Amino acid sequence: MRVFRQIVVLGVGAAITFGNVGQSASAQPPVQSQESSAESNQLPVGQNVKLDPKTAPEKASESIALSASSQVKENSATGNPPQLGSNSETAQKSQPVVAVESAKPAPTSIAQRAPSPKSPNIIPVPISPPATRGTPIESFPLNPPNRTLETKPPRTLEPNPNPLLFPTQPEDVRIEETQAITLQQAVDIARRNSPTLQIADLQLQQTRSVLREQQAALYPDLNFQMDASRSVSAGGELGVRAQQRNLNFQASQTGQPATQAGPNLGSNSLNSTLQLSYDVDLFGRRLANIRAAREQLRFRELDVERQAEQLRFDVSDAYYNLQDADGQVAIRQASVRNAQQSLRDAEALERAGVGTRFAVLQAQANLANEQQQLANARRDQRIRQRQLAEELNVSQSSNLTAGDPVEQAGSWKMSLEESIVQAFKNRAELEQQLVQRDISKQQRRSILAGRLPQLSVSGSYNVLGQDPDDPNPFAARGWADGYAIRASLTWSIFDGGAARARVKQRDADIAIAESRFDQLRNQVRREVEQAYFGLESSFENIETSEAGVLQSREALRLARLRFQAGVGTQTDVIQAETDLTRAERNRLLAIIGYNRSLASLQRAVSNLPSNNLSRTP
Repeated sequence: MRVFRQIVVLGVGAAITFGNVGQSASAQPPVQSQESSAESNQLPVGQNVKLDPKTAPEKASESIALSASSQVKENSATGNPPQLGSNSETAQKSQPVVAVESAKPAPTSIAQRAPSPKSPNIIPVPISPPATRGTPIESFPLNPPNRTLETKPPRTLEPNPNPLLFPTQPEDVRIEETQAITLQQAVDIARRNSPTLQIADLQLQQTRSVLREQQAALYPDLNFQMDASRSVSAGGELGVRAQQRNLNFQASQTGQPATQAGPNLGSNSLNSTLQLSYDVDLFGRRLANIRAAREQLRFRELDVERQAEQLRFDVSDAYYNLQDADGQVAIRQASVRNAQQSLRDAEALERAGVGTRFAVLQAQANLANEQQQLANARRDQRIRQRQLAEELNVSQSSNLTAGDPVEQAGSWKMSLEESIVQAFKNRAELEQQLVQRDISKQQRRSILAGRLPQLSVSGSYNVLGQDPDDPNPFAARGWADGYAIRASLTWSIFDGGAARARVKQRDADIAIAESRFDQLRNQVRREVEQAYFGLESSFENIETSEAGVLQSREALRLARLRFQAGVGTQTDVIQAETDLTRAERNRLLAIIGYNRSLASLQRAVSNLPSNNLSRTP
């Protein structure tokens, strides 16, 4: 009797399976077979995930290339540094690959361990071109002299040339176009449109003008002045009035009529002066000011370099955040399909009389939870898209999506020690502190020179022309010229200690710059080490997560078979679906984390690969 019951249960499970196959022809994509159900559980990230089409989902074992051990020996013999995230071309070309079935991969070195191209569901890593030892490989092309990449981004993404544009109508901010761009195009657009980089360029131009202003003190000042005037003296008018009163008084004494006093005569004059003056730099004050301005210009050039590097890192981070959000949406969509299939299986078993209403309710609750997670993932995706659009400063009516596949962005071919030393050489922030120290030194020198005697010389040439109203032929009229030479020596003997206080301020600035250099040096090393360790960890996690995805898919397939056969529970299926979702998320996070760590390492070292990020040195 027990054997008969088992035969009945197996027959009902088979009938449910064949019923689902017939139902899938007209309904949503349910489980059609054991192989198709496993294939439908793969991560569907649209066209942005590269998976091996020859992958067999039923295989839980991995293929390990024995050529990795020979590559380890070769690297140890030659002393080459580890190459994180890169595949060995030599091993692939010269040695045959022998596949060994194993439930657990054999431990290998982090640097030489790379996913085999024939491993199940391995996201391929682009093979890097041959490079010299110690040269890092970037995912970004070299920059032309104008600091813009030749990626030819769509012209529709260009913002309005008017920076003061203020949208006032809903049509002005309505999204009308969604454009997929690559990471290189995103970096290119950001360098063209970034207000931060534009402000840095304007400040650089401003500092160039400041330097030119200081260099103008090397030349003498030449001034020309011309004055044209007509004057009628008020004192002369008073003198005429006094003379008239005197004449009136004399006329009253004599009884004769008073005579009229003469008019108050004016004068016309034209005076032109040409003056040449020059401050003699006796103690190097002017030279110190010029050197300080030149160092300030260097500081601004380094700041533009720093802003460009930071912009590239911020754009890369925003782009990887969008890829992460896209992957989360795809994972949640796959989870919803799995939950729908589980619900159909539970309802079929209930109709066949071998299932329970409790299992159906569990499946319905699980489907509702997955749909809610999908809605949240789509919300995060929209937010990441707008954050990338904000970072790139594109048109108000454009939206952006990620056009690059979710895969490893590249490899790193320098060791940790080489990366730290290269970062010390390349980081603009460190050189900025040295430049700031030099600026303070030159300012201190200028202050000290200002306390010493200051000598200035000048010479002027004057041409004067006068035409008085006085008809007297002996009045002063006509043209004349003259000159003057003057030397002035100024010495500030006592200023109440103001100069000494300014010198102490500059001494403090020098000490502050040196302390900040020490602080930044330690910070740069920590950033390089943190990014390098993250790159190692993410590289290991990629292999581990791939194996976890395969195992979770196989566990979900078996859980469904057990549930359809009546020997498993709906809870087992839900748990298997949850484990698969977690494994796919871990794989996505491992790949995105690797790319983020690579971008962080590139930012920590900076100026890669040619150490000439911008047109400035």
